[in-house]
Amino acid sequence: MSHDYEILALGAHPDDVEVHVGGLLALATDRGMKAGILDLTSGDLGTRGTAETRRAEAQEAARILGVPRLVLDFPDGRFTEEEAYRLRLMTELRRLRPRVLIVPAPEDRHPDHRRAHRLAREAAYYAGLKNYPCDGAPWRPEAIAWAGGENPGPPDLLVDVSTVWERRMAAFDAFGSQFNQDPAQPATRIAHPAFRRGVLGRAMHWGSLHMCDWAEALWCERPVSPALLQLVGRLNAPA
Repeated sequence: MSHDYEILALGAHPDDVEVHVGGLLALATDRGMKAGILDLTSGDLGTRGTAETRRAEAQEAARILGVPRLVLDFPDGRFTEEEAYRLRLMTELRRLRPRVLIVPAPEDRHPDHRRAHRLAREAAYYAGLKNYPCDGAPWRPEAIAWAGGENPGPPDLLVDVSTVWERRMAAFDAFGSQFNQDPAQPATRIAHPAFRRGVLGRAMHWGSLHMCDWAEALWCERPVSPALLQLVGRLNAPA
């Protein structure tokens, strides 16, 4: 059975994916790969903006990156690792059939990100069991990687995103309700200018390790999956 999506990036909230791997997705679409975003929630508990605002921003960001975006509408901050949520995610993975699944980091300051990592990895495994009672034909991604985290350590893989960097940051900036420095809005950590500088600084640093202007990082289990090595090789190959 062939895969439908070569890359599916999963986030707990709208903007999670754009913070960490927006460039990778933009580059993938430029290379003719099918990539997409799957948000678990609409981010309705966010200090800034509404669920409707964030949905609109998320769709605009996806348009800029050139990828489809789907939302499972799990309750923000209140989804769990229980069977009901795992089954819904398993059904979606069986429907979308990603070859490589990118998930949030296992260690992060936001509990939703940590929980999304565990839930996604369990769902990805169980979705491949033909006797697990769940809608759709069995499907398991060939590789899982993760992005982000507060202090993630040295990356396992780097992707040169220099050619799509402006587009990647335009997608990031599409989330104005979250990242703009409007003094009339509540002060939040991610709206502070230092947060955006952190995104830029990390990408510059990883670029310096890869001898390019801008890079994004992935982490994974060792040994690295051949599917993941192949994907990153295709993304880093000269256009």
